[in-house]
Amino acid sequence: MKNAKLFLALVSAPLILAGCSSTDTGTAESTISSETASVVAASTASSSTAASSATDTAIDDDPVFDIIDTVLAEHPDGIITDIDREDSSDHYEVDVVVGQEVLELDVTTSGQIHTDDRDNDDDDDIREAHAATVTAAQAIGLALDQYPDGIIDSVELDEDDGQLKWKIDLDDTSGNDLADVEIAAV
Repeated sequence: MKNAKLFLALVSAPLILAGCSSTDTGTAESTISSETASVVAASTASSSTAASSATDTAIDDDPVFDIIDTVLAEHPDGIITDIDREDSSDHYEVDVVVGQEVLELDVTTSGQIHTDDRDNDDDDDIREAHAATVTAAQAIGLALDQYPDGIIDSVELDEDDGQLKWKIDLDDTSGNDLADVEIAAV
């Protein structure tokens, strides 16, 4: 079973979600607390709960999980810190920290990976990647639990006001902005 899909199957138990509100731009914005993210991380290690039908739909519909699996198959010790879906194509730009180096990858849904750049001077990204206890796949799973019809547009690990969090932008099936979700990464 693929890593990202296994995670979603393990954490489909109901979660307490906080902070949903509507912004002026018409997209929803929500935040998941670090306590909820910690529960999810703990559930990943010990739970065998079956996936909900909404989560199953998200797994089947969003190719981002295949992209994650492709990158982690190539870099098993890698930590994904950024995913950006290229509009109107099957390409994703993915940043993955491998050891003390950030690799910028171009990944296709057919499983092709091209390394665009290698950067060993990005200390902030490397430090943030090693500090995160919630993975990109876990954060995406939580976002899609809130918005099961959403499609991942971008995912970014970022420190904001001293708090490490995942910033996830979701589109609707027509490609319009649907929601911005922030999930605690530690």
